[in-house]
Amino acid sequence: MKKFLILAAAIAPLSAYATNPLVTDDTGTQDTGNWQLELNSEWLTQPTSRQQQWTNTLTYGVLPTLDIAIQAPYQRTRPDGDGWTNGFTDLQLQAKWRFLEGEQWSIGIKPFITLPTASQDRGLGNGRATTGANLLMQYNVDRWTLLANAGYTWNNNSIGNRQSLWNVSTAVLFSVTDEVRLVADIGLATNPDSTTQTKPAYALIGAIYSPTKDLDLDVGYKRGLNPASLSHSVQAGVTIRW
Repeated sequence: MKKFLILAAAIAPLSAYATNPLVTDDTGTQDTGNWQLELNSEWLTQPTSRQQQWTNTLTYGVLPTLDIAIQAPYQRTRPDGDGWTNGFTDLQLQAKWRFLEGEQWSIGIKPFITLPTASQDRGLGNGRATTGANLLMQYNVDRWTLLANAGYTWNNNSIGNRQSLWNVSTAVLFSVTDEVRLVADIGLATNPDSTTQTKPAYALIGAIYSPTKDLDLDVGYKRGLNPASLSHSVQAGVTIRW
């Protein structure tokens, strides 16, 4: 069970932790002096386990094109036939820099470091610091927003998992009205488990409701596309800006 939980923790850095409920991140930043708090909950069903995860991300705008963020996920995991293990997982520090942009397009980079703050003995943490970065691309046309990410994670670990992990994903957002957006997202990544070559892949659909410019409410449904992926998950979240 312990190795399974550590493997689940190793997969976490592969996500860019984008605008809820997406996995693929955009190039948007908060602007100087502004704050953003994202609260997201996800209920996952995997082939051999169940998991509940609450992700809390606080972001601060350092410059018009530069953000820094801290993320503190909390999770409950129950491999089939075992009891629940719950607690905070490894803390992650992030930055996002939008370094190129035109009238309709922009490119950014999002480096991160995951610190070994959670209990490895309980299977909540990786036990070692990991680091990586995601390249972010965005294109806007009329009511459509197109996103693409490509990333790398150095998965430093002591249990024989792969250390070099790659991930790619793409997403599309459609503004139905000024308040409602529909989203779709698809992606795949290197499997940390060195005993298999199958790459975890997912597809996601969801919606974002923004009653004001400083408040987003979101829901999403994610489906695994092969046996190495999660079976499915549902999620809901809220984003507050000030």
